[in-house]
Amino acid sequence: MHPKRFGFAVLLCLCLLPALAGAQPPTQDQIAAYLKDHPEVIMEVLSRHKVELYNLVMDGREIRQRMIWRANIKRGLANPMAPQIDPKRVLLGDPQAKVLVVEYTDFLCPSCRQAAHNLERLLAKDPHQFNLLVKHLPGSDMSRQLALYYEAIGRQDPAKAWRFYQEIFKDQDLIAEKGLAEVQPILKKLGIDQARLTKDLGDKALAKRLGEDLAEGKAFKLQGTPAFVAAGVVMRGPAPVAAFEDVWALSQGQKLAPLQ
Repeated sequence: MHPKRFGFAVLLCLCLLPALAGAQPPTQDQIAAYLKDHPEVIMEVLSRHKVELYNLVMDGREIRQRMIWRANIKRGLANPMAPQIDPKRVLLGDPQAKVLVVEYTDFLCPSCRQAAHNLERLLAKDPHQFNLLVKHLPGSDMSRQLALYYEAIGRQDPAKAWRFYQEIFKDQDLIAEKGLAEVQPILKKLGIDQARLTKDLGDKALAKRLGEDLAEGKAFKLQGTPAFVAAGVVMRGPAPVAAFEDVWALSQGQKLAPLQ
């Protein structure tokens, strides 16, 4: 039994079994035997501590999820992927950062919105450790158009492309409901050169770029969004900040702290 759980069990028994209060502290075996014979005690205690139980379950769920991430990362490091990196594309963050995160996203994907939030936190927390290159796996014509907007804006100013990325995910529900007309206030807010934007949107090179992203996603067997490649490791779903930090640590041969 984990020491914390054992201590908790001792405390419960001392509270629930007054007869033991004046005797020797119960042993682990005694507690286990009593609870086995009287399972209703456990249910009574749990019913009185619903909030604590909920928090315990959620903590366990988080630990299990991180265990799954770590196992996937270790498998990924053994079979690394190598995305194509075009130096003409928008690179967000410190160009000299140690780990390039390649994201495969869809601007209208709800899970991608959570991933965008996680990436924003990652770049803010470790600005010299990670940078980001956004690729696109659009699942609709509108998503494809938003991806083209992002790439075209990146030609004007990478910083504005990053702000566009953030604004689109922030207003994702509105854009999905109302359509591309809701993008215009964002473009105005960012001070985008509309004439240049129109010209760049018509450049076949950007459409070709999106086609290459889709082909790469297929080659990497990315069947949905979001997905990432970091240090050669493919990660599927809205990876938390800790997962990227684990990728870096494991790629450097570092030992990870135990999960608890």
